[in-house]
Amino acid sequence: MPNITPAQSAGAIALWSIRRFVAEHFAGLSEASLLLGGPAAQRRFLRLVSRLRHASGLGPHLRREIRWLHGVLTLELVGDPDATDPGHFCDIRPDDLVVTGICRLAAAMTEVLCSLPDASAPAATPLAAKGARVAA
Repeated sequence: MPNITPAQSAGAIALWSIRRFVAEHFAGLSEASLLLGGPAAQRRFLRLVSRLRHASGLGPHLRREIRWLHGVLTLELVGDPDATDPGHFCDIRPDDLVVTGICRLAAAMTEVLCSLPDASAPAATPLAAKGARVAA
């Protein structure tokens, strides 16, 4: 039987959780990345999906791309001059129903990231939200 360390196990759980989330919400995530970041952001999301499918673990590049996707969904990249097409979200009307869907995706992704074992979570996940949820 292979010797699986807690860190390896945590990494496998994290990769599985993220793959599952992306698979379940693929269409919404693809549309959200296009609406919020433009065609370049959607292409970056599709590259992330491809890398997730072939990954054997969550390396630094995958972690960075997962943080990026979360940043797109939560509008954390607004005003970032290095962000891909940072002004696309301005084209969406606040009362558009797509906004509700994007907010739900962002909340769901935050939940997934906060539920990951600490050893495997991509750095800079919303730890404040995790602490608040645990305290409640």
